[in-house]
Amino acid sequence: MKPVAPPPRRRPRAHTGDQAIEKAIFAATEKLLATTPLHEISVAQIIAEAELSRASFYHYFSSKHDVVTALMTTIFEDMFAETHTELEAEWTDPAAALRASLRPAMELWFEHRAVIQAVLENQHAVPDLAKVWSAVSEPFRAVLAMQVTQQRAAGRAPDGLPAEVLAAMMVSAAERIFYVGSTGTDPKLRTAAQRLDATVAICMAAIYGDPRGPVVAS
Repeated sequence: MKPVAPPPRRRPRAHTGDQAIEKAIFAATEKLLATTPLHEISVAQIIAEAELSRASFYHYFSSKHDVVTALMTTIFEDMFAETHTELEAEWTDPAAALRASLRPAMELWFEHRAVIQAVLENQHAVPDLAKVWSAVSEPFRAVLAMQVTQQRAAGRAPDGLPAEVLAAMMVSAAERIFYVGSTGTDPKLRTAAQRLDATVAICMAAIYGDPRGPVVAS
């Protein structure tokens, strides 16, 4: 009689990010990413840094990429929570609304830049990382598309490319500006003010055709 294979291991629940073991694994992974490329990090290193057993790790995560995707999701959920109020409100002053929402987003990005850089730099080779980037950026694209549609309906912005396309372009532009700024490779994007000014100008130009925003005829 052939032995019966054991059932596949299942996690008891979805990630919440608020359990002590999850937090320890997140912290250990983020600390390692600050000095070591993702492809050079092993699960064994994460376990050792977190001072946990293998059983504890695999109770929550199946791989290092599983950790990174869960951590990335948590970071961007926090980011959206910090920014969505200004993004979703009526834009009586579009530039001010964008600045108010982008500032905390940029602060969180730079606080967790090692994780975000790992996702962006490895998504071409790891499908799960590409999927998580698309998923976490979707709420931002959706809100920006809504604002473009509303600004056009109010006669404050010209018609043009579909709102969803413009939103995707703006999110990609912010991603690139924040990423390059976090690497420190471009002196024109090294300070928070430089990055914020550049991102706002691009968004205003994309929506209104003018970096100054809606120009009301006198």
